[in-house]
Amino acid sequence: MDNNAKQVSVLVITYNHARYIAQAIESIVSQQTDYGFELVIGEDFSTDNTREICEQYASRFPNIIKLLPSDRNYGPMGNYLRTMKACNGKYIALLEGDDYWCDPYKLQRQFDFLSSNPDFTICFTAVDIVDEMNLNRNDEHFFPAPGKDVFTIEDFILSEMNIIPTPTIMFRNVLPDPLPEFYVNTMVGDMGLELFEADKGKAKMLEGKTAVYRNHSAGLSKTAENLARAEDALMKLFHEFNEYTGYRYNKTFRKRFLENAKVKLIYRAAGKKGTDRLRHYFKNIPAYFKYSDKLNLKEILYYHTVLFFPFLLRKKK
Repeated sequence: MDNNAKQVSVLVITYNHARYIAQAIESIVSQQTDYGFELVIGEDFSTDNTREICEQYASRFPNIIKLLPSDRNYGPMGNYLRTMKACNGKYIALLEGDDYWCDPYKLQRQFDFLSSNPDFTICFTAVDIVDEMNLNRNDEHFFPAPGKDVFTIEDFILSEMNIIPTPTIMFRNVLPDPLPEFYVNTMVGDMGLELFEADKGKAKMLEGKTAVYRNHSAGLSKTAENLARAEDALMKLFHEFNEYTGYRYNKTFRKRFLENAKVKLIYRAAGKKGTDRLRHYFKNIPAYFKYSDKLNLKEILYYHTVLFFPFLLRKKK
């Protein structure tokens, strides 16, 4: 393997992953390829011994591992962006420090596909789940089976959940330089990345599973409040990306904005009563009308009944 020609950069961000980071790194440096790749690690000033473990591996694999300085805590997005800037490969693969790869030919397979298919900018696979929270949920709870293997930007805009398991992705290094400010400031960097890449080509889901995703207590909390914040951040990103692309995908975005307006109008009214529910209604109903291309009186009547006269629905049942 010629390590002087780095065809692929593997981007790893890690913070307080002392229990997991060794397995993540091992799964990368053991990859079998006929080309050179680099592993760029953004260690984000951990309070455990994650840094020491990364330093040990960097000393063992100096021709592969580039360990970035850890002078302060950058936060998830800041650390991701600084690590991305340090990646020089023609293609980039992502892995967070608490996940790992389970296929030693992952990088080779994905490199071969993207090299042979210039109209594709992304390839990925399904993923295995290690559920350390013991939620007893199947894998599709985390990453639903998409039902097809080729995707366009419209699929990413309209999908209710992220199509791509992040630890399985490889993409062309064709992101804007510099990155737009709206992307730098978002909290949903994975979706922004997929939009930028899908704007330039298609995405392919390859067969098999190449990575393991861990669901554990130290990960991002999936509370209703955090999920609502993430959804609001995603809609903000969609609005800004729609403007950034000159509204080329405006029709598709409007469909997604309408669906989001319906969800906010009904489901976020749960638990609200009296004047709080009324305020919620007047805050959210304008978006529903804004993105409705034509008025559906039956739907409007149903939503108003759900919000203000739910006892009529119960009586009907």
